[in-house]
Amino acid sequence: MATEVNNEVRLSSDLSEGEIKATKNRRGRVQMCLLEEFGVHFDENSVPNIVVLGSGGGLRAMIALLGTLVELKNQNILDAVMYLCGVSGSTWCMSMLYTDWKWSEKLKSLEENLIKILTVDSWDIWKAIEYLEESSEDENYSLTDVWACVVYKILHQFDENKLTDYSDASDTGINPYPIYAAVDKEKLTEAGASSPETWFEFTSHEAGYTALGAFVSTENFGSKFENGKLMEKKKKKTICYMQGLWGSAFGSMEEILKAILDYIKWLLQSLLSSCETRICSPYGYGHESMSNTTEFSQTVLLLLELQLCAVSGRDPEEVFNKLLKILSEDEKKRASYQMCLKVHKTWVMNTKEERIESCVNLCKEIEKEFRECLGQEGTPEEMSRSLHAGLWSIFRILIKTMKCILNWMWGTTNNFLYKCPNIQSSHLLENKTISLIDAGLAINSAYPLVLKKQRQTDLILSFDFSSGDPFETVEKAADYCQKNGIPFPKIEKEEMDKESPSDCYIFRGDKSCPTVMHFPLFNEVNCSDKIEEYRSNFSTFNMSYSETNIKDLLAKAKLNVSNNSKRILQEIQLLLSSSYTNKF
Repeated sequence: MATEVNNEVRLSSDLSEGEIKATKNRRGRVQMCLLEEFGVHFDENSVPNIVVLGSGGGLRAMIALLGTLVELKNQNILDAVMYLCGVSGSTWCMSMLYTDWKWSEKLKSLEENLIKILTVDSWDIWKAIEYLEESSEDENYSLTDVWACVVYKILHQFDENKLTDYSDASDTGINPYPIYAAVDKEKLTEAGASSPETWFEFTSHEAGYTALGAFVSTENFGSKFENGKLMEKKKKKTICYMQGLWGSAFGSMEEILKAILDYIKWLLQSLLSSCETRICSPYGYGHESMSNTTEFSQTVLLLLELQLCAVSGRDPEEVFNKLLKILSEDEKKRASYQMCLKVHKTWVMNTKEERIESCVNLCKEIEKEFRECLGQEGTPEEMSRSLHAGLWSIFRILIKTMKCILNWMWGTTNNFLYKCPNIQSSHLLENKTISLIDAGLAINSAYPLVLKKQRQTDLILSFDFSSGDPFETVEKAADYCQKNGIPFPKIEKEEMDKESPSDCYIFRGDKSCPTVMHFPLFNEVNCSDKIEEYRSNFSTFNMSYSETNIKDLLAKAKLNVSNNSKRILQEIQLLLSSSYTNKF
């Protein structure tokens, strides 16, 4: 089934034509499932809209969502689900599943395949290097490009397909309709998770701001628009990049910096080895250029370490000693050496923000000196035509990554609402680019997307794979709805034990809002008195699990469904027999 392509911005709260057709196809599947389960024929227009929400939680969330879906299928509930919506780690699972257009009929084999993939290291460093070399040429290169490679290392899969390539898996009605969540970084910082302008969604048909009713064809996401019209078509982003965009909030800024730094160190070693081989070619620049590049690379890594010290408050003395030693050995680096001495001297007196800013200025000076060492003082584009390919790749990747870290640039892409008529937001109207990041930094479950009025959600099955407070997502969702006038059931906080939660909570509202069934991953039913032990063993920071741990995690997720399947079916029955089932 072809994906709709529109070269203009669509300003409307209505669902896209593609989503309307896909959910219509899905409704027939839901109708058959309910007939089989309840033995009663329901008209397609009276079947409820059931949504499965998968929260964030890194690799833990990816594995747990798969276990959840497997058991929903085993309990004959999955075919009654209209939408599958994910945040962060859950989107990794979803993007893997929708590579198969009939995945909901093959979950057992997909589960076995996932265990095999995650326990056999099949990652190709040269594929990652090639990806970064190409990405660093893009004017909108950001840490999301680097993080995509980290995700590739975690998942052991590099999916070069595009979201639009999986339209058949979304459109035929065989599987629930998928929605992937992200948030606008600037708007989240400015207005918080409860701002309608914060939330951004992706489907195989459209990408855009859900509550604003502003969308662009997924085919054209990332392309340049002006005044609501397509001006310049850009290459579509791969699923690997999207996995990096959707799933980059697995920890604090400090944890992310550590992961990126470790990754860059490892990648740099391979790049330098590659470059040493290349300089032997007739067009090589010789060992002097190689020596300059190696020294520069070491300097950049120390600057990254210094940045980490600024963020974490760690003692920077050892880093300064190494950095000053390198800078003092070359007369041409007199300016950067003096600047580094000044940064060192004022470090203790400066605020965190001032320390970060001093790192930025020091980086600029070192970059300038490196260009002069290579005899290149032109623009990066001019340098790319004259420098040896290997040296230039290292230079571009390191400098661009360093700048992105210092400025904390994530998910930079062309703003399709730039100068778009009828857009009230000055942020979206005036800026040529926007930054999209992991929605887990806002609400770690995508309630704002499925509560869109036009999606007519009746029942939400909220599977919470978060670390820490197992009720934070549903409480934040209630706050979002209260601030934006969206009907949502009352959350009885006194009934929720955060330290030892039950496996299922049901929140019912009146006729105007959906019922929410909330399932904390680790609870007193499936973990007994070992909840904290499981939370520790399956930390969000874990980037790999043994086969035994993967199977254990899958089993815990499945128990939350199997132990509550009758309650889920009872809620569906209640919806079918009530007077407030939504009409299409």
